[in-house]
Formats: sequence, C-alpha cells, structure tokens
Amino acid sequence: MPSTSPTSRCSCDSTMPSATSSAWARSTTPAGRGEGPAMSNLWRGHLEGMPHDPPHDPGGQVVVLSAHPDDEVLAVGGWLAGQTDRDVVFVTATDGEASHPGSPSITPDELRARRPGELVEALRRLGFVAPDVRRLGLPDGGLERHRDDLRGLVEPLLREASLVLAPFAHDGHPDHEALGRAVLDAVPASAVVWQMPIWTWAWTEPDEQPWRPSLRRLECTSPGRHRKRRAMAAFETQVKPLSDHPADLAVVDEALARHAAYAPEAVIV
Repeated sequence: MPSTSPTSRCSCDSTMPSATSSAWARSTTPAGRGEGPAMSNLWRGHLEGMPHDPPHDPGGQVVVLSAHPDDEVLAVGGWLAGQTDRDVVFVTATDGEASHPGSPSITPDELRARRPGELVEALRRLGFVAPDVRRLGLPDGGLERHRDDLRGLVEPLLREASLVLAPFAHDGHPDHEALGRAVLDAVPASAVVWQMPIWTWAWTEPDEQPWRPSLRRLECTSPGRHRKRRAMAAFETQVKPLSDHPADLAVVDEALARHAAYAPEAVIV
C-alpha cells in the first residue's frame, strides 16, 4: 500500500503492545510469554514462500537509521553485506544503554560505552571497512519523549539520501516506532523509504496484517547471510546472557536470533 505521502506510506493496524524500556520484550510482548517462536516460524514460512518481487532501489546514498545498535543488522544485515561499495550512512538514535535494567553485571554507562563499538565491529564483519556511523545520543527508552529533538536531528541527515531504511513505525517497540514516525515525517519526497520490521516477527501473525501486501523480500546471497550471522555475534552484550541473574538474560532471545539469522529479510514499502 505505497503512497507518495511520507507519513502515509503504509496503512497499518495500530493495535500494538506498549512498553517503556528497551528491555520490554522480556515480559510484555507475546515473545515474552512463549509465543515468539511460533510467530517467527509462521513468518519464516510466509517469507520463504513470497514471490521474487524486490523493492525499488534508486541507487545513490543509503541512510540506515536504527533506534539501538544492532537493530539494522538484525533486520537487514544480509542485504547490507551486499552494499559495501555504496555510500551508506548508519544512524543510531540511542546507544542502547537501557538494555539491562537491574543488571548486577553491567551498568547503563558501561553499555553506553560498549554497544557503539559492537556495532562498528558488526559492520566491519559485514564488509564495511570504515563504517560511517552517526550517534544521536538520545536516551534509550525515551525517544517518544524527545520526538521534536529526534526529528530535528534526523532531518538534515536525510537531505542527500536516495534510499532510507528506518524501523517499522508499528513495530511494537516504543523507540522503534518513535524513530520510524520521525523518519516518515522528515524524509524528503525524493527519497525511497523502506521500513524494517524487527520485533514484528515475534508477536504478529502473517494472516492478520493489513500491511502484508506491502512487504518486499530483499535479495541476499549465501555469503551475505554468513556475514550477517558473524556480525550478529559481535553484539555480545545482547546475544549472550551476562550471568544467571534474571536481569542478565540475552535481549535477543533464541527465537528472534534464529529468525534474524535464517529467515529471508523483508521490508515494508
């Protein structure tokens, strides 16, 4: 359901889970109640059966925006591995410092220091020798409260973009949604926008989604998928438990990691 209006490129159901922390998925989403594997398996089967109809790529500069360091690799890392000869700018709205509230093993300041480095290493594993990463430094879990700041920071970064990738504006995570909406509001009319589902795969069913016809499967090579799996492993604070303490569980749980590693990648146009 594409549209020429940036704010209405996709007509989507707004009935989504809500939360206030970037660690919300542990307890408030269907994935946190054990439904994640079933949902992601349904989506994997649907994506594997989709016809070959890749989204329009105009060429030129690519700007990839994520709420947290790792969102972009989980969503489209395999596709990104094939874009290393292009002008690609990576923008992270937060440093992901709120991923482990109550952790006895790591503090928000330590996460703020570590997670941007994990992203750079992941992008290098995808094949970007000197990745261009712009950090906006907004508070993790607080993008909705900083909506005006977010749009003001994002808008100048999009002026030269031909292709913009941003989180799905109805992804179910408050930071993902806030950034996705800000990008749709700020993107120039000349740019093509691809919205990236990230948590969507864990709590929705394919048959229930009015935006499903707007999904387009991305082209990924086998080497690109392999590089994506190596890149995912660079996010050590997110993909591994930090200890046996409940607050130290892996944020990217097994179901989400398996989907990101092996399911076809897709975006909403």
